[in-house]
Amino acid sequence: MANPATPPAPDWFLRSRLKMRHVHLVVAVDELRSIHKAAAQLRMTQPAATKLLSDLERMLGLRLFERTTRGIIPTPHGESLARHARAILGTLDHARDEMAAISTGSTGKLTVGALLVVAPVLMPRALLAFKRRNPRVTVHVQEGTLGTLLPLLRAGEIDLVLGRLTSDFSTTGLHFEHCYDEPMSVVARRGHPLGRRRSLVLADLAEESWILPTPETAYRHRIDAAFRQGGVEPPAQLVESMSILTNTTLLQESDMLGVMPLNIARQYAKAGTLALLRVPLPLPSGPVGIITRADQPPVPALDDLVAALRATGRTL
Repeated sequence: MANPATPPAPDWFLRSRLKMRHVHLVVAVDELRSIHKAAAQLRMTQPAATKLLSDLERMLGLRLFERTTRGIIPTPHGESLARHARAILGTLDHARDEMAAISTGSTGKLTVGALLVVAPVLMPRALLAFKRRNPRVTVHVQEGTLGTLLPLLRAGEIDLVLGRLTSDFSTTGLHFEHCYDEPMSVVARRGHPLGRRRSLVLADLAEESWILPTPETAYRHRIDAAFRQGGVEPPAQLVESMSILTNTTLLQESDMLGVMPLNIARQYAKAGTLALLRVPLPLPSGPVGIITRADQPPVPALDDLVAALRATGRTL
């Protein structure tokens, strides 16, 4: 085995010798942290998997994994190769989906991750503009949080994420493009008793029933801190939800309070569904923007979608 500081093999050597079974094995070992489990997942014997990994390390002149009492863990070189191996598998999955789409009369497929802040307003408006120019491109929208969507983006399983990129998450290997800034608003059903109040602060509302973002989200941390800064504990009567449909239904059919991005709240207020309450809230942790992989290969349909998102963002 070469010294860990030895430079990687030249590109021609890696491209000519690296096989798909190496790619699958590196990803499996990185995820399972066990040669035995990785071999079982790939339907190989453990000796065959061990030899394949040793051959790869010898071919690269680098140690990819260290054997420890806690199992097998990646070295920095191993982490890098595993990240790129996932992107390779994600790109191949996209190729399979695109070929299937072409076979059924479509011309391609994009997968987009959307956070709550963009799902009801920015995303549908941008998609309408995009589909007018690309009627035969299928767009799959997957809602979630940064914690669930960014790993899929890095693995190449989705093409972009639309939302806020907060300081809680690493930007390594990612590109963020600022679209617009958006504050948050407290919302309630139309005719809510608090709707007639003109001078409310969060501390006045700690005993109310609330719908708040789930605990792992950055904004939940901010609003909990805002209650404490006001001299009260965060609400104890609570539903934790990231579902727009669930939250809207709960708000309409009860006296619960919720928080929403201002553009979404205005959309519901305009439709007569909800009302905005005049309550100062902490600012979100960052602007709304488009998150892509820094090494994203050029895809014309994806470029068109990004252009539609930019144009729509400028109107908000």
